[in-house]
Amino acid sequence: MNAPAAETLVLGEEDGQPLWMVYQDSHTPAPAPVLLLLHGLFDQRGTWDLIWPHLAGSHRLIAPDLVGFGASSKPRLRSQPPAQRYSLAMHAGHLIRLIEHLGLERLALAGNSLGGGLALYLWCTQPQLRPVITGLALLDPACYPQPLPGYVRQVAGWPGALLDQRPLQWLSHRLGLTRWLVDQTLRRCFADPQKIPPGAADQIVARLREPGVSYAYRQAARNLLPADTEALLRGYREVSCPVLALWGQEDQVVPAALAGRLQADIPHAAVQVVPGCGHAPQLECPELVAGALAAWIPRGV
Repeated sequence: MNAPAAETLVLGEEDGQPLWMVYQDSHTPAPAPVLLLLHGLFDQRGTWDLIWPHLAGSHRLIAPDLVGFGASSKPRLRSQPPAQRYSLAMHAGHLIRLIEHLGLERLALAGNSLGGGLALYLWCTQPQLRPVITGLALLDPACYPQPLPGYVRQVAGWPGALLDQRPLQWLSHRLGLTRWLVDQTLRRCFADPQKIPPGAADQIVARLREPGVSYAYRQAARNLLPADTEALLRGYREVSCPVLALWGQEDQVVPAALAGRLQADIPHAAVQVVPGCGHAPQLECPELVAGALAAWIPRGV
């Protein structure tokens, strides 16, 4: 079963314009377990396309584009303080609206990179959701402070600010600099460059031409973790729902060494380091990820 047509949830208004979130829903009927799939930084819901056919017949899969990414709206958020723009707190609020809109009463959260950190953030900071969240599946989650990879520092810093200016953005595309940066970033995210999905670089370059994308990416990169990170980290030790963590052994973005720290913070977590895999297991090892999720959800959820 391929990913279905996109649906749209209007969340309200920002900057005097409609604010919306686009998502896909397999609508697999109950009693199928529900899995809410959260993509990573600079990514979009299509990152789950390769595991969708393996799970959608037996699980209800819901994959949103977080606001600022993919086909969702990309506002400037001028009414919000800079620390709140495209922050975990903002995304959490939108996901709560989506959960309420769909009437979900029990669901597992699965997230890659930023999405994994966001899944943990939801459990730790939204106690009203704990009866609803039946498990957390974390794929190379960005959930601890660490030195940012070079490309993330560039997007969050002055190069990202420059690329938010349309003339400079046009020049970067014209000179091939944008394509070169995208190619380098993809190679960093995959242990085996041959497994980069065909056309992935072209799609990302095209996305970077869209209005508001550079700004949203920059703000999201600057607000990857909340100001009170220590309080969030303490919350990890209180996670009581089932947890599955898959970590690419060759991850150059969020090092697999952090898997041991997660295991120490959440001792009951089932942690698996995947050999020969990089930062995006759902793309590089989709059959393994789908199999691991299918085996884990019925047992733990």
